[in-house]
Amino acid sequence: MTQLVLRRLGWTALVVWFVVTLTFLVTTAIPADPAQALLGPHATEDGLARVRAHYCLDRGALHQYGCWIANLARGDLGESFRSKRAVTELLSERWWPTAQLAIAAIALQLAVGVPLGIAAAVWRRRWPDHAATAIGLAGQSAPPFVIASTLVYVVAYWWGWLPVSGYGDGGWDRVRHLVLPAVTLATAGVALSSRLMRAELIEVLGSDYVRTARAKGLSERAVLTRHALRNAIGPVVTLVGVDLGALLGGAVVIEVIFAWPGLGRESMQAILELDIPVILGVVMVSAVAIALVNLAADLALLWLDPRLRDGAFDGR
Repeated sequence: MTQLVLRRLGWTALVVWFVVTLTFLVTTAIPADPAQALLGPHATEDGLARVRAHYCLDRGALHQYGCWIANLARGDLGESFRSKRAVTELLSERWWPTAQLAIAAIALQLAVGVPLGIAAAVWRRRWPDHAATAIGLAGQSAPPFVIASTLVYVVAYWWGWLPVSGYGDGGWDRVRHLVLPAVTLATAGVALSSRLMRAELIEVLGSDYVRTARAKGLSERAVLTRHALRNAIGPVVTLVGVDLGALLGGAVVIEVIFAWPGLGRESMQAILELDIPVILGVVMVSAVAIALVNLAADLALLWLDPRLRDGAFDGR
């Protein structure tokens, strides 16, 4: 197990370096001047020259990359062009709101999607199956911004049950502000999780060892909980790992719509204002989050299905 974790961590470091380097090359290729964007249209040539020298923008892309790597080795992600604050400080403030939103969305996805898929598989071709299929199609078809706008109008504006936007003051008020964006993000995940759970569980329930368990006199509940679910839930765990990693990188559209002060909203502002240090910082945090969450999902799969362990350790 230790060898597997170390190997995956090595690949994680390589992937993060590649993603951040590619993002750096893309940002330097943008036909715009960050110094001009920082000082505005009335900046003087002397002012522009001082800003470029201060932020290591006065030479080629290779020199800028060297400056950024040197600062990164010291744990310094640079300074935001827009706010003049350290990027590490800025990201540390924005990371926790995004984490709250991501965890809430994944919790809803599992709490609703998995039971829905189980019901659809157990009562196949009956009304629970048809209802789950309809919910899945609706959840996958509707764009997130449409779901968000509908929830804001109906739940927040028309009924007045929840706040329209914002982060809240903590405690119950924070939870009330969290509900609508979390539900919006969880909608597509619920649809995918339920359909994937249904398909896998139907296949498992038709396998030989399940028929043997029934022949031994086990109840349907025991067959489902002791034998079928553990072997069917693997793909759902993989899906959750992918979704959670992506959400920890920031759900840009949803955070902007609901004025949620997370990484997604911060990255949008950074892109609009060409704040390169913040863009690179968000990309690096996102890449690390996605890689680590997928590592955790892989380890969870090995725990759920011991048959995978031999292939994991010998490199297959």
